Amino acid sequence: MDRIGAVLQYQWRAYWRRFRRAGTLSTNNLGILVLLGGLFVVRYLQQLPIAASQLAKGETTRYQALLAVVFLAWLFPVLGESRRSITGRGLLHLPFTANDLFLIRVGSAFITPVSWTIVAGSLALCYPVALARHPVTGILALFVFLLLGLFTSLTITHLLNSALARVLILGALVVVSAVAGLLWLENQTEFAATLMSLLPNGLTAAAAMSSTPLSSLAVLAGITAVVAFLALRTFRLTLQPRQNQRSQRFTFLSLIEIPGKFGGLLKKDLRYYSRLLDLYFALPIVLLFNMYLVGDTAPSPIIFFIIVGVLFLPCIALAFNSFGLDRPLGLDRYTLLPLSDQQKLFSKNLAFATIMMVLFVTILPLTFWKLGTRTSLLGLIELIVVWLAYVSCGNWMSVSQPFKMQFYRFASGGSAVDAVMGVIFGSVPAAVTVYLLYNEARASLWKLAALMLIYLAVFMFSLSRSARVLANRREEIRRALW
Repeated sequence: MDRIGAVLQYQWRAYWRRFRRAGTLSTNNLGILVLLGGLFVVRYLQQLPIAASQLAKGETTRYQALLAVVFLAWLFPVLGESRRSITGRGLLHLPFTANDLFLIRVGSAFITPVSWTIVAGSLALCYPVALARHPVTGILALFVFLLLGLFTSLTITHLLNSALARVLILGALVVVSAVAGLLWLENQTEFAATLMSLLPNGLTAAAAMSSTPLSSLAVLAGITAVVAFLALRTFRLTLQPRQNQRSQRFTFLSLIEIPGKFGGLLKKDLRYYSRLLDLYFALPIVLLFNMYLVGDTAPSPIIFFIIVGVLFLPCIALAFNSFGLDRPLGLDRYTLLPLSDQQKLFSKNLAFATIMMVLFVTILPLTFWKLGTRTSLLGLIELIVVWLAYVSCGNWMSVSQPFKMQFYRFASGGSAVDAVMGVIFGSVPAAVTVYLLYNEARASLWKLAALMLIYLAVFMFSLSRSARVLANRREEIRRALW
């Protein structure tokens, strides 16, 4: 255990050393983090007395919802880690067993302040459980549930190293979203309540309130033991050496030939962008909106215009940190291309536009069928205007505050202040579009066209200015990508 503790201590020092060198925690960033975190904490703490009063009356709805939030929160510190100094495979030359390396892997998940916040918020759930019918088994079930969330996040992280597992996880995400949408459209509240009672958060609540708390606790403990075993087994697979067989694999992008001087860069960026987990948060949005269009006899065009703006939110890291998935050597290869710095940035903007257009096309057929040609055309104009707004702000952020992003991880890093301001700047044209279409539907087309011309001018200025910054800060950007 001393050897494991020593490695974790070095991991701790390495993490905070890299955190300070990243230079992202300025006074303004700390202020916005405290503000946003404080608002979330206050809102979360306000839910605890409500959950406590419900548990005292025998109701578990709010408590189960808080458990689901905590369970999902455990995904982010593990799937978003980007400053872990050394992986388990990097420790194979030391006299550690696989179990020792797994303990190091689990301990390294608690190095970040985000993990501390999640742990504190999770333990705060002991307050409402103390007022439940069976507080002892309820608190024990809560701790088991927290371990289940941790081991689940570790298992998913390990499985993402396998191409087959990534496809299965993506399919599971689609299926879960479809089932949730069907239950919502059919208003199957009783079936949904029965299904929720069989989920881990339902079992945790049953251990505190049901007439058979020990059986619920035993089932929850069994599920946790199985997931812990899977986390260990999948971790052992990550220790095995992997061969790079990308050139021998069948890929969809390999069949597409993109003409023009940006073709090669565009294919590379699309391949990289598809490996960022943030992007896949857009899938439930697309799926649920399509199900809404099918199930509603008179869908609202305003909801469509809102969805067009919302589609950008899971993808903002691709606009605000367009070089984040590149490697330093890859950035060096850009200098060999017969392209100017302005053209290199524009190729990143084209890749982001392609991603957003693909997402838009997935909702366009049903929109065209249910809402008509004019609404679909206005939605396309809104997509272009919002894209111009995001890349105008994102070009500047990409060259002034780049940070490293990892494949098959959530984006984590950068300036919190600039990210919030960028989202506000990018969301303004979406809000203006919704306002115009809601209040001035007849005169909205030419006003949207004028708005697009304004943002096009802003984009051209941003592209030219950011290209000059890229030429002057190439070495700083290169160091940020290590």
